[in-house]
Amino acid sequence: MSYVSLAARILLLALFIGAGASRIVGTQQQVMEFAVYGYPDWIRIVSGTIQVASVLLLWFRKTRLPGAVAAAMIIVGTMYTYWRFDDAKALVHPAAWLVVLVLAIWPASGNNSQ
Repeated sequence: MSYVSLAARILLLALFIGAGASRIVGTQQQVMEFAVYGYPDWIRIVSGTIQVASVLLLWFRKTRLPGAVAAAMIIVGTMYTYWRFDDAKALVHPAAWLVVLVLAIWPASGNNSQ
């Protein structure tokens, strides 16, 4: 197992569980942010659920690819939203998450990677 991949998955776990849970629960900041960007409230709940599920799927070799695809969809959706509202400064965060996601699924050398 690659230590870089493990570290990236731990980082994503912390980021996505926290952000996804706050979306699902509906913190005031999340509710307001989705409203400002013009998204219906159900999108917030669905995207939070996908965030949490995707990062959990990254921990198992057999589900890593579907988890990465789901996480990438959330990240790209976030990037699209920031781009649509011409918020270049905010684009830095999801772009960094995308790099971390690639590191999380990068194949480890050898046959005994998790």
